[in-house]
Amino acid sequence: MAITAAATVTLVKEKFPQAVVEIVEFRAEQTIVLQAASLISVCTYLQKNLRYNFLSTVTAVDWPERTPRFDVVYQLLSLPNQSVLRLKVRVGERGEDHPSVPSVTSIWPGANWYEREVYDLFGLEFAGHPDLRRIMMPPDWTTHPLRKDYPLAGFDLPEPHWGGQVPYDTDAGVGSQTLRSTDGRELNDNRSSLNPNQEPGTPKKN
Repeated sequence: MAITAAATVTLVKEKFPQAVVEIVEFRAEQTIVLQAASLISVCTYLQKNLRYNFLSTVTAVDWPERTPRFDVVYQLLSLPNQSVLRLKVRVGERGEDHPSVPSVTSIWPGANWYEREVYDLFGLEFAGHPDLRRIMMPPDWTTHPLRKDYPLAGFDLPEPHWGGQVPYDTDAGVGSQTLRSTDGRELNDNRSSLNPNQEPGTPKKN
């Protein structure tokens, strides 16, 4: 008999009652919000016992006014059961720069690049990941472009520059930076006088 997403939720609640923070059903989609410490146990059960054999994506959502600040989101598919399930883990206490969650690469190897992308763009770390490094931004980038307090447009540069943020050892007299303030206004600071309250990107070299 095929196991539906709703049946999966019931089974997970029965087997891991302390792991489940919240259950959300919206437009016939099932979401289980989990304690981060129980993520590996629940995912192993889903993969081995309920045949959720395909991890279609791992992503994150930034809620800067909330604590915990981030949702880490896992979209699962059971091909044998034709069943879709979403898991969420909430991380990021106040003042925590790089929250950590366990890596699920030992359960679904395809999580490797998904977790690297979340690490690169949100700054979330995945404990136990075999090769946690940036995948889209340059290796020396210091900030995370999908955080909601990230500068809106980086540097405006004339041609033939590629646009976006550039290292500070590039001609400091060229271009301007568009930043996002905490109240939503845009600030146009030149590169010799950056707003200290904004993420500046690559640090200025002495």
